[in-house]
Amino acid sequence: MDVTNLQVGMIAHLQWKSKLSDFFYGVEELTLADVPDHTHCDFGKLLYGTVMQEFSDFSELSTLERVHKEVHEDIKQFIQMPLEARKGAAGKQALEQFKKKCDNLVAMMERLEAKAKLK
Repeated sequence: MDVTNLQVGMIAHLQWKSKLSDFFYGVEELTLADVPDHTHCDFGKLLYGTVMQEFSDFSELSTLERVHKEVHEDIKQFIQMPLEARKGAAGKQALEQFKKKCDNLVAMMERLEAKAKLK
């Protein structure tokens, strides 16, 4: 596996943390059209293209797949959240939970990358 593709996926998901923060504070506008499906983003293409087969022995694979899908769903829900809710406690909590989930996803990707380098 080309770990460069995996690194691109990690960077893209970290950038979403920044994008959602900017969206939260009104610096950036986002629509649902800006959010690719979890199977069509760079990492999703890699995950469903080769990773699932090549790393079927990776113990976190099902968790990685689930969390990756949840990250995309969370982004969509956050974008659809009414402005009042987004600016209030619910929005702040949703943003913080998203950031933690995104960090968890990237940590799993890093472990997968380390395993890929050993192959």
